[in-house]
Amino acid sequence: MNEIIRRRAAGDVPYFIVLFVYLVIAVLQTSFYKGMLPSESRLNAILLVLVLILCAREYMTGTISPGSALVLAAVLVIAANALRIGTVWTAFPFLLIFFGRNVSMRRLFTFAAVVILGVLLFIILSGYAGVILNYKRVEVNRKNHREYLGFLYALYPGVFFFEVSALFLAAHGRRAPLIAYPALAAGAGFIFVKTDGRLSFILTLILIAFFLIARLFPALVRALHPLFSLIIPLWPACALLSIFLTVTFNGSVRWMYRLNALLGRRLEYGRQSLTRFGAGLLGRNVRWVGYGLNENGLPQTGDYLYVDNMYVSFLQRYGIIAAALALVVIVCALAAMLRARRYELLFIFLLLAVHGLIDDRILMLHYNIFWIAAAHAVGGRTREREDWDYASIT
Repeated sequence: MNEIIRRRAAGDVPYFIVLFVYLVIAVLQTSFYKGMLPSESRLNAILLVLVLILCAREYMTGTISPGSALVLAAVLVIAANALRIGTVWTAFPFLLIFFGRNVSMRRLFTFAAVVILGVLLFIILSGYAGVILNYKRVEVNRKNHREYLGFLYALYPGVFFFEVSALFLAAHGRRAPLIAYPALAAGAGFIFVKTDGRLSFILTLILIAFFLIARLFPALVRALHPLFSLIIPLWPACALLSIFLTVTFNGSVRWMYRLNALLGRRLEYGRQSLTRFGAGLLGRNVRWVGYGLNENGLPQTGDYLYVDNMYVSFLQRYGIIAAALALVVIVCALAAMLRARRYELLFIFLLLAVHGLIDDRILMLHYNIFWIAAAHAVGGRTREREDWDYASIT
């Protein structure tokens, strides 16, 4: 058995090399290093080499089970739409999700956490060292001014740190060193003070509290098994509710007006976007204007119109067919996690579902590696999960 585990670990190496290249470039693209990266044509050449590596690895080690076929169908539809409305770089992450379904999740989470944290610290230190711009935004309606910490938008560092925290805790489970909990809370607090990214900060603290409670009282988490089953329908419920409220939004209705104000006018902007761009079967090439900066530190031009809701954003970008397939895969993945009693992953997907209501960034793989965990739950090697997979909290 140990020999089989060693062979599979060696077989994962090409995938981790590809993932490393993708994560480094993708995270750097969200910072002021973006202007220093290779041109689009060179990036496409790099991606072609990476795809060939993934295909060679799949040919040597992969098998197509019924679950894998479902994941592959969803990935191909979404990747084809992404390629049609965007670039090769937009479609590539969906291939990474499929090809990663048989990788050791514990190793994947640990590896991704180290890489993302390393690039995050590199960008922040570069900003403070003056290598790149550390943009500061003065806002009179906030107690503290926002620092971008070397990124093109102030909220990016908080989302990355939430992801790092979730990956680290999911990889280690009850074996996480005790110092990790206050260290992660302190890191989240530092980023919050500098950027005022409240959502990521609150979710990170909730995440840490859950893992700490699960470590101290595992029997309590097991007793909540029926409640965890409610997470399965939560994703389609959030999607349908988001789309319904966006489509039917009417500012003259008092409760809708108040809800829209509470959500930072997200319903209003979503309705405007649907009216302007629509949502077809195969998606649209949508060009939104947000608050982020370009690589020169200048605000985007044009009137602000951005859809922060992940569910509406996905629907518009990739279309009704891709959205339906994605929801089917996620529901199947959550059901598989529940059967395996992977409460840590279920809780993380609960936070991601809530996060997606007001932030669309977790659609992208470099902000949310757990899309690979969903593919693994549906199409991975479910009968051969040893200690080389991911650690349990119960």
